[in-house]
Amino acid sequence: MVDGPEIAAELLSYRDWHVVLLAGGRRYRLLIRRCRANERLAYLTPADGQAGLRASLIMALHRELLDTGGARPAPDSVPGATEHWRLVQWLRLLDAIAEGASARDMAAALLLAEARHYSAAEWDASSERRRIARWQRAAVAMRDGGFNALLGAA
Repeated sequence: MVDGPEIAAELLSYRDWHVVLLAGGRRYRLLIRRCRANERLAYLTPADGQAGLRASLIMALHRELLDTGGARPAPDSVPGATEHWRLVQWLRLLDAIAEGASARDMAAALLLAEARHYSAAEWDASSERRRIARWQRAAVAMRDGGFNALLGAA
């Protein structure tokens, strides 16, 4: 049984549970396949044009099942303004890498426009070159392993 949300209707069939939950002023219609007592739920949804809407509904249901209601994510789980800016820069850097941009072009676009006009010696000694190299290592590491580890898929 589910604690918290009210069960408006249910139908048990062999290994499947069709249930309508009332929670937070909404009705959630669920089909729980191969249902077993006290087993953790996994949400499965098609990847189509409505995937974003379905994902939002899944998260709303998940909050209700965890009895957090309309609570927002914990403040420490939401990136601050500086972290958000840095992550956006990393995404822009990954896009530039995919387009074949040079490190100097990326520095000029993301950090300092004058970097494009540095001499070879100025570029070699510049903090912009070092920062782009650091960002590139970190962004590629996050892209290639960070998100998978975050999601538990690694």
